[in-house]
Amino acid sequence: MPIYEYTCNNCNETFSVLKLTTREEETTCPSCGSKEVTKKMSAFSCCTPTGTGSSFTGGT
Repeated sequence: MPIYEYTCNNCNETFSVLKLTTREEETTCPSCGSKEVTKKMSAFSCCTPTGTGSSFTGGT
């Protein structure tokens, strides 16, 4: 389940939302209730069975 980050265009609050579906749903700012929000570009995280946090086995 992806977590998306948003910034409110009304109060500039930055917040995260756990989306339980792939459908694009209207997102509301938890601080002021505005629906005028912008989705931010954010990094992702993953883990591996070894716990190293990366599964890259690249070579040359």
